[in-house]
Amino acid sequence: MSAEKSVLTVIFGPHNRSRLGDGKRVMAAFNEMGLIEETTLEEEFLELVGHEPDVVDEGTIGPFNGLEQIQKFSFNLCQKLGNKGASLVPMDDYNELLVASFKIEDFKQKLEEKGSFIDNPEAGKTGLFNKIFN
Repeated sequence: MSAEKSVLTVIFGPHNRSRLGDGKRVMAAFNEMGLIEETTLEEEFLELVGHEPDVVDEGTIGPFNGLEQIQKFSFNLCQKLGNKGASLVPMDDYNELLVASFKIEDFKQKLEEKGSFIDNPEAGKTGLFNKIFN
């Protein structure tokens, strides 16, 4: 399955080292191709937030001011990667689904269904204009 037809799943939770009251971080971001490369995450973070992310754990990125900023980050990533949308899943929901799932396929589907979905209206456009500039 190509990335164009897949959903970007973004797991997020609190950013424990943040000076911000509602600071959050992205714990993982992945699609059908696997985990999104850290350099891609860092580039998108820098473009959106305007400063380098904190180094907390490998594969995590933050701090974000709150959920709205994570939504913007996820949407921008989704467009950059050509995913049909992004499913934002809080860490608590992720943990519950992990315990309740018996197969990896079920787990991935439940993650996509449980999260708040952000649609990428640009995904799947195949017009001449899109082919020329992509």
